[in-house]
Amino acid sequence: MVVFELNRIVLETLRYPSRKTWISELGLFSTFEKAYEMLQEIVAEAKEDEEECEKEGEPDDTLGYVINKILLDAPYGCTVAFRTYTHDGEFNDENAWTDEKGKVLPFYGRPEEKIRFKMGDIVEVYMGKYDAELSIIDACPWTPQKIEKRNKELEQKYGKGHTLILDSSDDRYLTHSLGLGNTHWHPACADVFAPTKKVPATLRRKLQAKLLEENFTFGYRHQISELPFIKDPKVLDELLNGWDKFVDEKYYQGMECLVDYEKADNIKAQLNFSEEQAQRFDRFYETCVRLVNEKRRKA
Repeated sequence: MVVFELNRIVLETLRYPSRKTWISELGLFSTFEKAYEMLQEIVAEAKEDEEECEKEGEPDDTLGYVINKILLDAPYGCTVAFRTYTHDGEFNDENAWTDEKGKVLPFYGRPEEKIRFKMGDIVEVYMGKYDAELSIIDACPWTPQKIEKRNKELEQKYGKGHTLILDSSDDRYLTHSLGLGNTHWHPACADVFAPTKKVPATLRRKLQAKLLEENFTFGYRHQISELPFIKDPKVLDELLNGWDKFVDEKYYQGMECLVDYEKADNIKAQLNFSEEQAQRFDRFYETCVRLVNEKRRKA
């Protein structure tokens, strides 16, 4: 037997890129339909309050809503599936984890029409209970076609029966948020929202640069060549700013990954650096090589 738990994701802080959140528990229901009906009633009331708040200059403090399908007679937190909704009550996305006996479901791919975002999109990722992070999409969930193609490649290489073994926990995006180093995250699809307010251009460029930085530094090797911002000089400046922090903060893991994964000429060939930016990159890369070699000699 299952019950349906309705929660509101409340924004405690409102400023991007990282916002504190907390959960407002709104009720338990015997059916999904009853939970959804209550959600719509709450949203309708909230819209009336929102109009008053706008008049008084108070911002909306709701990121979205969650309906959790939870097993009864089981440890708390045994979620069968969950659906999220925007602050306006519109369907956002859903993930199914187990059947109603608690058995983890296999994953055969997410249909392409149900993948709402693409590489390079700016999103807000609900990190669970306490945080929501402005992030950028790096990779999307596997589609059935992609899984089929990969399985054929594996069988050709290793023999019949060598295929991917995926379960419901693989139905996720790959995202990056701002910060030093490898900030990747694998949010469930239902935890990824479109930003609830306008993203400043400076933050957008920093996130775009972060996507480039992570791919070159940590070997993700995704198809970034067609991203529209890969030749934007302002984004490339932000990329260089991020890399300079590796040296300033003595972030050896990042420097080692960069010089081990990528040659300087390969990086420059993929980026439309100006002459000044190319010189700046060369100085940075040479410094990384020197610092990494010094560290390894001491080891």
